[in-house]
Amino acid sequence: MPAIKKADTNIKYSGGATVVSGLKSHANDPFVVKKNEEAKIAVSKLALPSTEKK
Repeated sequence: MPAIKKADTNIKYSGGATVVSGLKSHANDPFVVKKNEEAKIAVSKLALPSTEKK
C-alpha cells in the first residue's frame, strides 16, 4: 500500500457535476471562433425595447 496519496484535482458539486482541471481549451478552435463571430453578428442585429418612461 503506497504511503503517498495522489491529490484529487477534480472539483465535485452537489448536483453531480465534476469539473476537471486538465481539460483542453477550445478558445482558439476555428469552429468555436466562427460560431462566436456569427453569434456576435446576430446579437448586434437585435433591437432592445426602449427603456424610456412615457
